[in-house]
Amino acid sequence: MALHRRLYRMFKENPARHIGILVLVLIGSFTFVLASGISRNLGDLMTDFMEENRQEDISFRTDRPIPDRESLEEQAGALIEESLSLDAPLSDTATLRLLGATRRVNVPAVLEGRMPEGPEELLLEPTWAGANGYTVGSTLQAGGKSFTVVGYVALPNYIYPLQNPYDILPSPERFGVGVVDPAALEGMEGVVKIQGARFLDRDGSINQQTVRLRELLLEQGVAASDWIPIGLNRRASTPWASVTGMRTMSVPLPVGMFLLSCLVMGILVWRMVRQDAVVVGTLYAQGYRRRELMRHYMALPLLVALAGGTAGSLLALSAIRPSVLAMLDYYVLPVTAIRWSAPELLAGLLAPVLFLGLGGWLAVRSELKRPPAELMKGGSRKTKVSALERKLRLEGLRFGTRFKLREQLRSIPRLLFLLLGVVGASLIMLLAFTILSSFTHLLTSDIRETYRFDYEYAFRELQTGEVPEGAEAFSGAVFHLEGDEGAEFWASGVQPDSRLLTLRDKDGNLLPNDRTNITRPLAERLGVEAGDTIRVVGKLTGKVHEFRIDAVAQSYTEHFLFLPIDRFNEELGYPPDSHMGLFSTRELEIPPEALAGVKDMGEIPAAMEAFFGATVAMVGAMVLLSGVMGLIIIQLVTSLIIEENRNTISLFKVFGYRRREVRSLILDSTDLVVLAGFLAAIPLAAASFGSVYSNLGDTMDFTIPTVVDPLYVLLSFLLVLATYLLAKKLGGRKVDRVSMAETLKAVGE
Repeated sequence: MALHRRLYRMFKENPARHIGILVLVLIGSFTFVLASGISRNLGDLMTDFMEENRQEDISFRTDRPIPDRESLEEQAGALIEESLSLDAPLSDTATLRLLGATRRVNVPAVLEGRMPEGPEELLLEPTWAGANGYTVGSTLQAGGKSFTVVGYVALPNYIYPLQNPYDILPSPERFGVGVVDPAALEGMEGVVKIQGARFLDRDGSINQQTVRLRELLLEQGVAASDWIPIGLNRRASTPWASVTGMRTMSVPLPVGMFLLSCLVMGILVWRMVRQDAVVVGTLYAQGYRRRELMRHYMALPLLVALAGGTAGSLLALSAIRPSVLAMLDYYVLPVTAIRWSAPELLAGLLAPVLFLGLGGWLAVRSELKRPPAELMKGGSRKTKVSALERKLRLEGLRFGTRFKLREQLRSIPRLLFLLLGVVGASLIMLLAFTILSSFTHLLTSDIRETYRFDYEYAFRELQTGEVPEGAEAFSGAVFHLEGDEGAEFWASGVQPDSRLLTLRDKDGNLLPNDRTNITRPLAERLGVEAGDTIRVVGKLTGKVHEFRIDAVAQSYTEHFLFLPIDRFNEELGYPPDSHMGLFSTRELEIPPEALAGVKDMGEIPAAMEAFFGATVAMVGAMVLLSGVMGLIIIQLVTSLIIEENRNTISLFKVFGYRRREVRSLILDSTDLVVLAGFLAAIPLAAASFGSVYSNLGDTMDFTIPTVVDPLYVLLSFLLVLATYLLAKKLGGRKVDRVSMAETLKAVGE
């Protein structure tokens, strides 16, 4: 007898089940290879761009030209280049920032076209050009001059094109960047000079090298201000956060898919061997070895795993390039090469083979270890009563309830598969809606409730004197935790009686601004609570400061330490009445050359519209994925229940049970399991979201709060319920097709 000829017949007996498992494996392999490929390629593109085009480590401004730049570079071990910048308003709402092309630091990369060859030509950042309808060859008026667009450009310090380095969302319709010949900016009003520094010692401490650079500048009589480290510049840190997020999520989802597939395949193979017990015992008696029978029953799980893994991996390979290019709609990078990884491809192929092979092997081994004589008797077909069922007192319950409970308790592996499957599908759906509600809360409620001002002005130099009406003074400086240079954050001095900065504790109570308050994400990152004292080091001075934390504020917008401005100035040695910026409820008339930047809080809604368009698309894809998963899993379980109860269904029909009653007895037994799976997914979704985005807090200087919106939970439940009802409706048709003759066949056997 050629056992391999049975493979097709085994598949043909239950094609829907095997195809369902194959689809689960396909989704798992596809997700792993795609997420890994996107994160690796995006990371490689950014790393290559940063290195080849020499991204700055820090930027600053000086009060006068640097007298001896060559000597400064040699002593500091750095490349230091001055660049020109001009914010040219094109309309009441649109601003184009013209930057002079540099040659040594933050070198522009031409994406299309060529570099400007004269003062009347410019390159545009492509997202702004696309949003405002500028193509190569078109002209525009900026800063009182006419420019011809000769191409598109990417800049290492504007990968995520934000107007201010501390903004959260870009607004392509309102702000863009253009690169021109430096000669085009000479003599124009409002031009500012910015120094970009890149240290040559890439393995050394950036903070220590920054302190040394500041000291050398002071030795030359140059006062520097507006220091912005690249690690706190969201134009560069936000893309890395995306890479970190994809790397974090590229493993759990596929592994979950493979585990579910492993469990259901184990159940199918185990049932198959149980049903073939007499045949297996006969084959043993005819001289077939256990190894041959093991190979025979293992062939189908391995083929399904290999087919699903291969299909998923190949589909992912074809999707990597368009997915990376789609990410570049938000991050401006030159595309040098998009490559696939052999280890990632092998992992996508072999991981399901390993998981399903292990599940199948354990199931087959549990049956083949029985003696041939026992197998030939077919005794293993008897249903065993589990210990849990024996402990439960079901005698007092109605027959229907008793039957449904026993149906689940007598097949624990099937029950576990359904429970984990519903948890997994619900988790993806809830996670999608949690992302949407959490971002919405961050960009609306959290920002507006914390910051009650409409404009934030940052000055180039330290300011003294009176503050305009309707405004409040603040100051800021960068620190890092002593002994941990990677834990950088901003400390801000604010007015003790500030009305424009509103901080609250976890109970919603207002926190006075005359104390030292730390935002929740920074407190979690540093591992401190109220009453603790932290020792921090000034980014520019290298001096150690101690701050005692009075309270933790439930604000997630940024990693900030707030303290009274008088205390701040005293700590840093600034004049008592000095400040570095203003919060204002109205637009102030301040000379542009005096400002390092202006943040208009009114631009947030426009930026949110573009953001939510992409977010809703992602949420929709995740909801669709979870729906497909849930439908497949519930269909597999329903199919198993019907297959195992064909004789019972037939007997119910013989006894005169109506069609609706038979459906209820057989299919409604999983109602409580589905409900329990959904309820279990709610805290898991919140925990998963918090885990992923708390890790991103080490990359970005803000953290996204976990917000589980009850309306989205209700919507998720309704979608899960709709999927479940659809699966039951499809299963009901199978129940109806079971004839009363099945019980007669069973008696005859």
